[in-house]
Amino acid sequence: MDCLCCVDGGRGPNSDTEFLGSVCNLNNGEAKFPAENGRYVMHVVAGCPFAARPWSVLSFYGIPTTSNTDGVRVVKMFPASHTDGWFFSPISAGEKELVESFPDANCDTLLPTPKGCYPPNDTCFPPCKDGEGPVHHISQLYEIAKPGFSGVKSVPLLWDTKTHTAVSNSSLGLSEMIATQLVPTMGTRNLDVALYPSRSNEKELYQEHDELVKMLNSRVTTAVYKINATNNGREHDRLVNEYYDTLDELQLRIQKNGGYLMGNTIRFADIILFISLVRLDLAYQWRFGLGRRSIRDDYPGLLKYMTTILNMEGMLGECVLPRDIMALYFMTPKWVALTAGKTLPQVPESWEKVCVDDACERKDSDRD
Repeated sequence: MDCLCCVDGGRGPNSDTEFLGSVCNLNNGEAKFPAENGRYVMHVVAGCPFAARPWSVLSFYGIPTTSNTDGVRVVKMFPASHTDGWFFSPISAGEKELVESFPDANCDTLLPTPKGCYPPNDTCFPPCKDGEGPVHHISQLYEIAKPGFSGVKSVPLLWDTKTHTAVSNSSLGLSEMIATQLVPTMGTRNLDVALYPSRSNEKELYQEHDELVKMLNSRVTTAVYKINATNNGREHDRLVNEYYDTLDELQLRIQKNGGYLMGNTIRFADIILFISLVRLDLAYQWRFGLGRRSIRDDYPGLLKYMTTILNMEGMLGECVLPRDIMALYFMTPKWVALTAGKTLPQVPESWEKVCVDDACERKDSDRD
């Protein structure tokens, strides 16, 4: 498995964590992974909602992501995968076909060298243990970090270029670590905004936020994969209805609270919801049978909310890449196979409204 979304037949994992390290801003030499500019690389895939979490936090705070000497370099892997998982450079025939099908992908994939790998002078990609040059698949990084690793070779993955090992692949852990440990020394914007309430000074608020994050993860982020995983039509419709009920509740909550989930200030929980809303209209409604409602047509409150965050500096075009997001769900062979003909999508409510309005017009015409 190379994607958390695909674990357990598409139901998703119980936990998104295999490595639990954390970068620390302690300056007393005790930190295993000290906060140093240019030391770490975060590997992401544009469509993955888990990878989007820490990536969005980096972008929100303006931490440099394109340099080998400042901030945290973000390496965007090709946005779809084939049978060998996420790749930096296409090696197999299937991977090369994907690249040919989407040559304009926003990724850091380079043209293959004679050995099909990144050039050896790029410090972000350490040599493979087999001596065949730099890595070309993320699975090789996991093998370097932990030989014989058999877990989910997932993104995000924070990599330490000094010790050539994995720091963490916990999307939630990485997001909070970035906000609390890296922003003070690497952030360049929104420094007056705390995405996380203080653990020590705002304990009750922190707990409320933590519970909200758990709810969103269960009822929004991973709910779509549970919908996709079922082969039972009635169960599919039940889960779809529950999903839309949750969106109804969240829209009302945002409207009551002054613009965001916890008031008039954006929090990390808002980032999580935003990530899923973007993917609903771009991919989920078609790929997972969630076409009954869209954010654009049926949720004016959520549309305003999503648009507000989307237009924040660092979002659209930096960590929100619409066509690359779609590529994960429409080009990856396993997703195409997982969703082919298993359940019937519900009729869009906007279509039902058109039919009703049209019928009313015909009746009025008949009376005339």
